[in-house]
Amino acid sequence: MSMENDFLRLEFLTTTGPRIIGLYAKGVEGNLFAETPDVHWGTPHGEYYLRGGHRLWSAPEDTFNTCPEDDGLDVIEGVDGIALKSPVDASGLEKEIGVRLNKNNVHLSHRITWHGDDQIELTPWAITQLRLGGMAILPLSKMDGLQPDRNLVLWPYSHIHDERLVLQDDLILVHGNASDEAFKIGNRNLPGWVAYALGDALFVKRFSPETAGKYPDMNCNVEVYVKDVCIELETLGASVVLKKGESVKHEETWQVFAGEYPANLESARKIKTQVSQQS
Repeated sequence: MSMENDFLRLEFLTTTGPRIIGLYAKGVEGNLFAETPDVHWGTPHGEYYLRGGHRLWSAPEDTFNTCPEDDGLDVIEGVDGIALKSPVDASGLEKEIGVRLNKNNVHLSHRITWHGDDQIELTPWAITQLRLGGMAILPLSKMDGLQPDRNLVLWPYSHIHDERLVLQDDLILVHGNASDEAFKIGNRNLPGWVAYALGDALFVKRFSPETAGKYPDMNCNVEVYVKDVCIELETLGASVVLKKGESVKHEETWQVFAGEYPANLESARKIKTQVSQQS
């Protein structure tokens, strides 16, 4: 199934997910999303297939919350968009992604509903897998004064001297180069956006950071992961405690621009200025 306008086309799975597997833009060659149909692993509930594209996750990540998504999917068509809604999975979670197009923007509303008997604490986590070859841009907010103003979070498998990582005072870059070694980095993002430059396209994820919110992973609301088949741009909402039947939402807006966006520091700084001025 797909939806499109004069600027963008989105493709969805209709029997499993929720998953957006295709993002195509006018003037840009090919699918911006990574396609990973052969990537899968075992879970306590059965085999999980990654499939690529955009998915809704929950943190903290554990094997119990990773459930196969092969039990069907409701596709709800509205006046100005659609909603992809999963059945309640084996862990007690029901996931839904609402999608609406507006010119070169994609507005997404992610919802997780808890159906277990005991209350649970979780964080909504929106993960977008993009194809390799580009450069992720995480803006930093440098302030004056004596208090700390930026954080940098590394995972156990991440090496600070990884050649894909570039650290500057005003931004973090992660190059989408394939490697057998995984790399992941996160931070508390105050500007409310993260971007990916991919040659002839710029992909921007915008969100509303909750300044008073509690976040997982040492207080991260943005994370970037790269290995051998894709690079992931991830945003997280604040952690919440849910009782049975309660939901949490996490909103994102994607923007896609066609043009020339090389994967270098000069380009990254121009992109930061461009995106910041559009906020």
